[in-house]
Amino acid sequence: MTLRILHLDDNPDDLELVRLALTRSGLECEIKGVSDSMSYISALERHVFDVVLSDSGIPGYAGLAAMTAARDACPAAPFIVVSGQVDENSPYRSDHAAARISKTDLARLAPAIQQALARPPPSSCEDQKRDFYVTGMQYLVEVVQQLSLARNLDTIMQIVRCAARKLAAADGASFVLRDGDRCFYADEDAVAPLWKGQRFPMSACVSGWAMINRRAAIIRDIYQDPRIPHDAYRPTFVKSLVMTPIRTTAPVGAIGVYWATTHDATKEEVELLRALADSASVANESVDLLANLEQRVAERTEEVQRRSAELELLNRELESFSYSVAHDLNSPLNAIAGFGRALLESNGTRLDEVGVDYVRRIKASVDRMQVLINDLLFLSKIVLAPMHWEPVDLAAFAREIVAGLHVSALAQGSPARQIDLVVADALAVNGDAGLLRIVLENLLSNAWKFTSKVKAARIEVGSETDLKGRTIYFVRDNGAGFDSQYASRLFGPFQRLHTQSEFPGTGVGLATVQRIIHRHGGKIWAQAAVNQGACFQFTLEDPAAQD
Repeated sequence: MTLRILHLDDNPDDLELVRLALTRSGLECEIKGVSDSMSYISALERHVFDVVLSDSGIPGYAGLAAMTAARDACPAAPFIVVSGQVDENSPYRSDHAAARISKTDLARLAPAIQQALARPPPSSCEDQKRDFYVTGMQYLVEVVQQLSLARNLDTIMQIVRCAARKLAAADGASFVLRDGDRCFYADEDAVAPLWKGQRFPMSACVSGWAMINRRAAIIRDIYQDPRIPHDAYRPTFVKSLVMTPIRTTAPVGAIGVYWATTHDATKEEVELLRALADSASVANESVDLLANLEQRVAERTEEVQRRSAELELLNRELESFSYSVAHDLNSPLNAIAGFGRALLESNGTRLDEVGVDYVRRIKASVDRMQVLINDLLFLSKIVLAPMHWEPVDLAAFAREIVAGLHVSALAQGSPARQIDLVVADALAVNGDAGLLRIVLENLLSNAWKFTSKVKAARIEVGSETDLKGRTIYFVRDNGAGFDSQYASRLFGPFQRLHTQSEFPGTGVGLATVQRIIHRHGGKIWAQAAVNQGACFQFTLEDPAAQD
């Protein structure tokens, strides 16, 4: 029995090599070689073949289109791909072909033909359509994954136009955008130029028709359809096409696929293209959303930078103002103090005891005012000082500070005090060592001061964990305490809960402590009762935990 074989390949040498390989194998066959799509279609229409051989594709005619035409014309004939390069990444791999033979291994061709002929008849047309649709959907899933990573419209168009051509085994594909009342052919992937970069009225092109009617245009013969502007298509290779809108509600564009030969688009092909168009719509909306988000972030960043610059300017002005105020206030105070001393020195004998007492009171008030000014300057520096993060042991600081308080008291002639000091073994934190030392100096100085009238004084420094797992640091004493309903006033400048005669101070220390704790991302609060001591608790934010 002589086999009738149709072989499509645009290279005459490859046609001859296949004929020689089959002759050497002893296979009785009659081979008809064709080199273009028109000859191929014509041969299928006029003759019946036992086997169809085809390259993976020739210029202007995709391999999958050749396989579809062979299946339609002679469904019982095995279709075998004979290619110089086997493309395993094709959306339609060897699932529908009987075999794929490399041109460098033609000795396998005759056995492959015999094996294909020995197989049962191919599945029904419905089975083939179902397999086609399943394979297309599998490829579409890969495309959707690619679209999910797209960050701009150009990437979306590139992915979609390539996918559309592969899904439909078409000779060309275009990506059309709606531009007001015109259709803009933004991108294309085709065997020959189409209309990339051109704009046409919505009412004068088939992409406009698809968008206006919100449904696909399926055209078998472009020269028999009134929706086609024939003059625009005559210079092209297009014979058949499908144009589907991108989004059926308020379409924003369209996807077109084109064939160089007459093609009856199947329901499955149209469904796959519609699914691709829907995916393109979602990707485009995501890109728009991302672009808006990036714009808002950029605007917000610009606003933050502007406010930061303004804040830096205000801080510099505040620093300058603080020093100016300090200078302007200290000058008259120094004059008052100086003239007071001069009055006592030069005219002290003329003043009675009451007059001398008044001058001394003036001097004491001046001294107190100068301390207040210096404390305010110190507070402003705390707010503006740069932060230097490093490991700090609060326990070591506490021991050093209390030892210093003992030495200072003795130097001022105060009697030695017996204080039960309880400090945790280690209180490791991350923060600015200089600023955290100021926190403990203020809290421990207060504890030292407010336990001065207690016989068995006790000061405790440690930490505990709350129900949320946060570390709470504390400085606790059993001194004079205060009424807890006034605790919120403690951290404001010049806010004091005891009189100057009871316990001297300016009321700036705790305000300084609060600002330092806030700069460390923490909080500070106090609990107390009159004559039952006080406990100051605070948290610190570890910057390493935020990374």
